[in-house]
Amino acid sequence: MIVGSGTAAPAAEPPAPPQDQAVADAVSDLEPAVAYALRHVGDPYALGGAGPHHWDCSGLVQQAYRRVGVRLPRVAADQYRATTRIPRSALRRGDLVFWSGNGKASGVHHVAIYMGGGRYIEAARPGTKVRISSFSRFDSHMYGRVQLPAHHEEAREEWLEEDPEGGSDGTFEGGSEVRPEHAPFTHTGEGETCTCG
Repeated sequence: MIVGSGTAAPAAEPPAPPQDQAVADAVSDLEPAVAYALRHVGDPYALGGAGPHHWDCSGLVQQAYRRVGVRLPRVAADQYRATTRIPRSALRRGDLVFWSGNGKASGVHHVAIYMGGGRYIEAARPGTKVRISSFSRFDSHMYGRVQLPAHHEEAREEWLEEDPEGGSDGTFEGGSEVRPEHAPFTHTGEGETCTCG
């Protein structure tokens, strides 16, 4: 009770548990990567594409995560190996979703950025554009979480100074390297085929 007023003071809301705050902070820290990928929805797919306006799956992911100070490897299988494995039940906005032909890291051939609500951003295959898809269209069974470096803000600024546009035009004509040991894979699901490196 407030002295002299005759009414009780409203109870203060308890602070958020530390784990909930840590999750909120992590999602917030990854939002520039998600926003970058969303800005490229509608850009054409290009095998070996690493931007700024032509993408394959791993090129889009690689450039998006540079926006938060993370330097991921170039191909989807190596990106999977660079993440911390998580179950589908732990997925949160900004995590990565992977497809594998054999259920193992050695078979990973496609990657997308999870948006939440069962939806993800992907550069799927030749003849398509960067798009938002859902697990109801192509279901995945491998998931990874990118760990931000301790000084990700400083790393982000340094990398953005090096490459403010977010990648070279990575089409074959543009001279982007696609190493033979990482030849593209193809998978089919519900009438569509995905080709990715």
